[in-house]
Amino acid sequence: MESIGTDVSTNLNTSLTSSLPRNKGGAPPSFIWKFFAKLQQNNKKTNRYRAQCNFCSHVVEDGRVENLHKHILHVCQIASTDIKQYVQAELDKKAFDEGRTGKNKKQKREQGQTPPAPRAAAARPINDKEQDELDVKLLRLLIMNSLPFDAVESPWMLDFCHSLKPSYVPAGAPKLQTTVLTQEYLKSRAAFTARLAQEHNLSVSIDFWRSDSDQPVYACNVAFSDGSVFLLGAKELPDAAGTAEDVAGIIKEWLNMLGPEKVGSLSTDDFGTLTEARCLVVSTPGFTHIVDFRCPVHALGLAVLAMLGSEPVNALICNAHMMASRFHASSAASASLAAEAKEMGISVELLPCNLSQVQSVHASLQSLIQMEHAIKQMLQKHPNFPMSQAVSECVNRVSFWSQIAEICKLLAPITDVVRGSMSRTSSLADVVLHWLHLARFLQAAETGANLPHGELVSSSAFQRP
Repeated sequence: MESIGTDVSTNLNTSLTSSLPRNKGGAPPSFIWKFFAKLQQNNKKTNRYRAQCNFCSHVVEDGRVENLHKHILHVCQIASTDIKQYVQAELDKKAFDEGRTGKNKKQKREQGQTPPAPRAAAARPINDKEQDELDVKLLRLLIMNSLPFDAVESPWMLDFCHSLKPSYVPAGAPKLQTTVLTQEYLKSRAAFTARLAQEHNLSVSIDFWRSDSDQPVYACNVAFSDGSVFLLGAKELPDAAGTAEDVAGIIKEWLNMLGPEKVGSLSTDDFGTLTEARCLVVSTPGFTHIVDFRCPVHALGLAVLAMLGSEPVNALICNAHMMASRFHASSAASASLAAEAKEMGISVELLPCNLSQVQSVHASLQSLIQMEHAIKQMLQKHPNFPMSQAVSECVNRVSFWSQIAEICKLLAPITDVVRGSMSRTSSLADVVLHWLHLARFLQAAETGANLPHGELVSSSAFQRP
């Protein structure tokens, strides 16, 4: 394919050079003008030619050759791939020659600038296989980040792609959302069908979130015995049509697509409608063999929050929460604390605490520990800073900070389990292990014994120095 690309570039170069108009004196016109027509009326602001593209008829108001290069490479959707590759190859050759000989006059005039680093060779044209692979990667980027298909036609996106791979010209939006998307769907469906024929113990999970229009979205994920996961489908339901019976009907459709006899378990997020829908499904004839269980990671998170609400742990967390909230409630207090932290070389900031999320509780407590010395220093400088008596006593009590640190030791591996589950790196065994760890921690807290330091955390993913 490289030889074909070279022949095309050579033929284009020969035909274009021979057909360029010759100046009566001075430097010859740039090769790029072969692709444009000079309009008679100059641009009044720059006094330069206005140029009209021979392919798409777009008028470039400022006919600098740099602007003409950009139009052909990144804007024009009609110029062929061969033309774009030819233009890029000529630019690469020019940059290489200027870097090797130092003949860039503009750079000689400007102080402090150096010639561009020489390139080993002109950009190699990509073959059809490479083009298809890059188009698929671009498609996945758009879909997984909820970007519109027409983003690929943005000059900024085109310039970014060109910077990474000069010879790659992205497929346009129409091709991406029809040809490329359909081909990827058919490949994925074929791979899924082939795997499904050999599988007899599938685990199905139903996720829930809200769309950009704030409508409920339900998604069905299918896990195979080797741990690989496929997204079987997703459906948006208006709130009015999102009853437990409606959701159960959708789940049954997905299970029938798989074959109910192949499904061993069904788990869902833990909220009322989905929990009720799950129970309706597994109580329906034909689906009663499916094991019904709530998401273990969500259950762990809810249990952690419930258990942390017991005394004396609850009092510690509430005081820590009030301390953080007090600083966040006043911009002056927040600024004073930040200034103290900066003087002491502390780069973190005090994070707010959402008591309904384990990750938020852990992050807030961890930031509080890191800001301990800055908080004490600020309160010494501002003794009249308004704060409840209970919180003020906590600041100066050594045991408060050590106990908050112990709670963080407990929450750190549990937070890792929750995060890991989102990236499919945690197992059910990890979740159960941390249930046991939590039970021992609370037992020690209630009896006043020394809090455990994570000796139950044997998984290498959660070992701490």
